Amino acid sequence: MKGSIPKPLPARALGRLLLAHSGLLRWRRGRRPHAEGEPWHRELRGEEGTREAIRRLGAVQLDPVAVVERNHHLVLRNRVAGYRAVHLEDLYRRKLVFEYWAQARCVLPIEDYSAFEPVRVRVRLRKAAANLPPVLQEAMRHVRARLAEGTPLPARLLDSQVRVQGYWDLDGARTKATSQALEHLWEAGEVVVAYREAEERYFALAEHWLPPGGGEAGGATGGANGGADGPPSGSVLHKYLRTYGVVEEGDPRFGWMRQPARERREILQRLVQDGVLAPLAVEGLRRRYYVLAELLPVLESLAQAVVEPDVYILPPLDNVLWRRERLVDLFGFHYRWEIYVKPERRRFGPYTLPVLEGDRFAGRLDARLDRQEGRLCVERFTPDPGLKADPNRTARLRATVEALAADLGAAEVAGMDRLSG
Repeated sequence: MKGSIPKPLPARALGRLLLAHSGLLRWRRGRRPHAEGEPWHRELRGEEGTREAIRRLGAVQLDPVAVVERNHHLVLRNRVAGYRAVHLEDLYRRKLVFEYWAQARCVLPIEDYSAFEPVRVRVRLRKAAANLPPVLQEAMRHVRARLAEGTPLPARLLDSQVRVQGYWDLDGARTKATSQALEHLWEAGEVVVAYREAEERYFALAEHWLPPGGGEAGGATGGANGGADGPPSGSVLHKYLRTYGVVEEGDPRFGWMRQPARERREILQRLVQDGVLAPLAVEGLRRRYYVLAELLPVLESLAQAVVEPDVYILPPLDNVLWRRERLVDLFGFHYRWEIYVKPERRRFGPYTLPVLEGDRFAGRLDARLDRQEGRLCVERFTPDPGLKADPNRTARLRATVEALAADLGAAEVAGMDRLSG
């Protein structure tokens, strides 16, 4: 199988694999046994489809910014037909998903809960050694006592009225001691996000809320380096590899663990020796990429396939966009989320949404949702300078924007004329 893959491999072929692995590619006339492929939304629907999409993605990044809609909802909307926020909320209540640090703060399948226990152990040891201030220790005791009553509670109902200097507080601002206490307890695994209601988090003690055993995968405690047959199937490294599919050693988040570059190289070498990863030389790139060996047949099938020009509007923290260097290498697309950039330094707008067309990025859409007026506002569309104007592309983009507006409950779209290009 490896011998039939071009050496070096065109970057576009590896980009196609990334999109297929992320559920966003439709192709035909590839090589068997993967001669054809469909995006996930063609088969996944509703709440069970949402659960399956989270399983396949491995992790979905959570973010509260909702200029258009929150990142996690947009990620799932692109992969699940008829997706609604209530589908994810119900998965929380059914104890089928949980929140923890992976790529960042993410929602993950409950069967992966035990994979992160070694991480939680390290957090507990680090916090114990840090000797937290008495005011935070008291706040943690307060939170434990309130949650021990058995009913999940939001942070606003846990407030002890004590204020401390917070992680992000500026200009002398103060934050709730109980909010910091919740963060410490959540990172340590004592507290979980039981569910969300309209994005408000309700917290519970892990021992009260989690199913017996804390998930279905079993108590995996393997380290990042794995064993003779690769990383343990329940390890964080295994989880990272399956979530990414296409990796490279320069990623500072490699394995979702903090480790020096030398250790990352050693881990990659072992994974190649064990047959878990396959190294790939990519045309025009000095950077060496690695792909899960099990994905090589799909990579081969996609090399000469015909990709359909379906249009997707991606949220700023979509899984495909996680590693910006990978985005540049495989698609020639430079992306920066400008919401935290000073207005005078923005090039494309505060909530820039990459527009994917088939296996390439066609441009950037800046939009906002006016919830009071029920209107999706297109502020600007910046086409990729490497693409010629195409009325068919414009029509597909217009249809995609209209579908997005409908899913967001917007009765109309303003600025549709700005989509030409």
